[in-house]
Amino acid sequence: MRTVVLRVLAEAGGSLVERDIRDDPETERRYLLEIPVLLLGDTEIARHRVTEAGLRRRLARSPPG
Repeated sequence: MRTVVLRVLAEAGGSLVERDIRDDPETERRYLLEIPVLLLGDTEIARHRVTEAGLRRRLARSPPG
């Protein structure tokens, strides 16, 4: 997922911030068996896998911010 995300974000001028779910008990509880998970702010964009086309579609539908 990381490779796909970096490629799409590079086109859009975005950046990726990686976090360890163990740093926050609530995040760990929510996503422990769902790694990797991609969030845009508090909005979940994808879990496990995503294609470039799929990520572009999901980002286009997501609220800015």
